[in-house]
Amino acid sequence: MKINSYRYAGIEKVHVTGLSVPNSAEQIRRFAYLEERLMFLLAAHHVSVAHRDLKMLLGRLQYEDATHSDALRKRLNELRVPKGRMKSSPDKALTLLMNEAEHSENVPELLTAVADVLKPALVQAYENYLQACNPLADSPTVRILQQILVEEKEHLRLLRLAWEDLVKDAAERAATSLWLEKIRAFLKAAGGVNGLSPEKAELQPIRSQQSYRIPRQLSRDHALKRVWDYEAPPQDDVGRHAAYLMGLRMSEVNVSEGLAIVLFEVKDKPWEFYADISRHLWDEVRHSLFGEAAIEATCGSRDAVPMRDYEGVYCMEAETMEQYATLGLEVEGANMKYPVGKRGEWEFFRERARHPLMTTFQDFDWADEVLHVHIARRRLENWFVGSPEELARFAEAGKKHRSEIKKRGKGRALPDLLSQLQKIHERSAVSA
Repeated sequence: MKINSYRYAGIEKVHVTGLSVPNSAEQIRRFAYLEERLMFLLAAHHVSVAHRDLKMLLGRLQYEDATHSDALRKRLNELRVPKGRMKSSPDKALTLLMNEAEHSENVPELLTAVADVLKPALVQAYENYLQACNPLADSPTVRILQQILVEEKEHLRLLRLAWEDLVKDAAERAATSLWLEKIRAFLKAAGGVNGLSPEKAELQPIRSQQSYRIPRQLSRDHALKRVWDYEAPPQDDVGRHAAYLMGLRMSEVNVSEGLAIVLFEVKDKPWEFYADISRHLWDEVRHSLFGEAAIEATCGSRDAVPMRDYEGVYCMEAETMEQYATLGLEVEGANMKYPVGKRGEWEFFRERARHPLMTTFQDFDWADEVLHVHIARRRLENWFVGSPEELARFAEAGKKHRSEIKKRGKGRALPDLLSQLQKIHERSAVSA
């Protein structure tokens, strides 16, 4: 029967029987679980991957996978699925699959597991679901999956670009074939993403007999120069102070890695805890990219200002609750104070450095930091056992620990970018 294109609110295939609510819910539960586990996997390897550009990409992808899982979880609540049921794995075979994938030992194996097996399988499962469901009956799910598919296909495109860039050696590529077959075998044993394949089987763990642990060490390539710390120039030294603030932003990758450790290693928290930490992690990656983009736009090269290491060493050494309390309450909380603070940094680039791009970046950095303080207060209230006064003392002790690590090395003077800033101002005046 031919239907006018705008009948049924423009929705087609309204006469197909489609999937029942229980069948839909079971598949969506598996989708949500896999997206959640991809968040954890990518966050963990955000720390262990040395290549900066891939490290940054993983920081973005882990957050977008978290938003996918979050949307699917909310849909499950609408499909008569009790919230408590979502705390457990829908299938121990899926759990084994993701446990094994977490143990990818290098970049080629990681990209193989994620870009050759897990994400293509998810994309195919989403497309199969859209073909099988009644899009009128299940319209909310259709809309969610259509939006997720856009991002998942973009993830695949970007990960395949990373593969082509980073895995060029023929022997290295060949060596990943065995890992590819193992991950595919674990997926097959789970009955595929939707669990409907008749070839389900029970397999034993290979690498995941022990839980994956994030290596507590800084992993860096040579894309950026590195120093232990910076000398902090006064605002009157405009060129060096601009370099200082850009360098601080670029160095926030250290904080993102600390948050990845919090996200991955802290167990048995409500989903909302992990969703918040995932967002905070991506924001710190964005801030690091703010600094990188501003340095590159100002100097023509992203390595014109070095990145500092000491805060990353602190994040590798500190206990998870300590570093999170220190970050959220002592560091970011202190950034709310004015004069200076985040508002002062924004004003510096707007009024003194007159750097339009960095002014925009600082404006959004300021907004993000306000959000992070609220997140930290909310999450620590349910995580820390003790009074608000005890929590404040705990965070203050963490800040002292951070300062002790800082004293292990000396600050380095940064380049004077005054001439570059003047050129930017002149170009801005001409374009205006």
